[in-house]
Amino acid sequence: MDTGGNSGIGESCAFRFASEGYKVAICGRRELECQKVVDDLRARGAIANYFIADLAEGKQIEALFFWLEATFHRLDCLINNAAVEGESFTKTADYSESVFDHVMAINVKAPWLCMKLAINIMKKHAGGAILNVSSLAGLRSSVTGGCAYTASKHALIGLTKIASKEYALDNIRINAVCPAFVHTLLAIEVLGDDINEFAQMHPMGRLCKSQEVANAIYWLCSAEASFITGIALPIDGGLMA
Repeated sequence: MDTGGNSGIGESCAFRFASEGYKVAICGRRELECQKVVDDLRARGAIANYFIADLAEGKQIEALFFWLEATFHRLDCLINNAAVEGESFTKTADYSESVFDHVMAINVKAPWLCMKLAINIMKKHAGGAILNVSSLAGLRSSVTGGCAYTASKHALIGLTKIASKEYALDNIRINAVCPAFVHTLLAIEVLGDDINEFAQMHPMGRLCKSQEVANAIYWLCSAEASFITGIALPIDGGLMA
């Protein structure tokens, strides 16, 4: 299950997991984009489907997981990827309360609800893997996203760490990745003409590719990372160094 699988990192994850033989379910708000991703996956021989939901609404998240279990009968991997930026380049004292609440609803509460429902499904079978897409802003202050985005991505790492300990004996591994600037449509919208300047902030001199994040996510969910749980992995081209 891949939230926000209609574009960017989520879309790359859908194709990466499908290439390894996984049945893929994606969730998003924009049906035309979801349909296109699923059509492309099916054209490559993958078993794929999508569900339209607003993750700010708890009832819609419940409906998503009811559909997921009814359709696929089990859940091996959950990728909590859906997120919003909020008010970019806005200082704390100028930040809108309503936007703050919306960022927290999508970036923190929704992943928590998805984890809660996913864990209950995974415990019925042989366990599974959960991957939370945090951000380098979960390890330091955000350059662009401001207080709500920074707080939400720190909180997501906290959820990752506590849940990883609670469900380790249930064979449910829970990890996070923390990408720096990724070359997606959202990054282009936020950074605009300054995108090349932000690319040069990375010691590797470029932005991360969404496929590179998807590769790390796949590895952390795979059996090759079977003794890894509770980590927050930077994917940053050396920026934290």
